[in-house]
Amino acid sequence: MNPPCARCGKIVYPTEKVSCLDKNWHKGCFHCEVCKMTLNMKNYKGYDKKPYCNAHYPKTSFTIVTDTPENLRLRQQSELQSQPGAGFRSQHLVLFPRGSGSGATTC
Repeated sequence: MNPPCARCGKIVYPTEKVSCLDKNWHKGCFHCEVCKMTLNMKNYKGYDKKPYCNAHYPKTSFTIVTDTPENLRLRQQSELQSQPGAGFRSQHLVLFPRGSGSGATTC
């Protein structure tokens, strides 16, 4: 049995069938969702199982991370660690005389 076209719903016969994006299309129905430019297997881009031309392919965008208390704490911690000398505090350094241990130790 011949499958229906994903665009128009009519039967797609083998001579006019384009199988792409897990769907079957008539050659004329396989066009960009935005500008209706006829596409083929070489120039289409799929997004959300729909065909697009290169110019109208949806661009991915970054999501915004909300300022939850945990995210604010992590951002502050990252900023502290990225400051010069943040990982080393000289007031916590204890020096031992030579030969009496391993050298310098932090408290």
